[in-house]
Amino acid sequence: MSDEKFDLSGEADYRFLSLVMSLATAAWSQLGKVPHPMSQKIEKDMDQARISIEFLRMLQEKTEGNLSVKEQELIDNTVADLELNFADEVRKTEGAAEPATAKAGPDIIIPPGVGGKAPDIIKPN
Repeated sequence: MSDEKFDLSGEADYRFLSLVMSLATAAWSQLGKVPHPMSQKIEKDMDQARISIEFLRMLQEKTEGNLSVKEQELIDNTVADLELNFADEVRKTEGAAEPATAKAGPDIIIPPGVGGKAPDIIKPN
């Protein structure tokens, strides 16, 4: 690696932003929400999406208190959006396996931090 120094005096470090956006782009593709960058096809891989979201959540936890306001907003919003979309995709998959009469009302999603590490889905009776 070169001895080149980076100016980190700005409000947001572009390297951190690039890392978050790279992991988020992978997760969106793995959730089947955007086309795969190479094949331009929609490919869903929920196990890989879970891993990408877990990486972002770990990064969020490990950098707590060390980010600028913009960096913190980016990672918080990115993780929250991905977790909600992941929960929605899981619900769709589970919903396809359940009979139509089993669903009595809408699911309630509890955001992270309220009930645990990841969103919990409460199924109505």
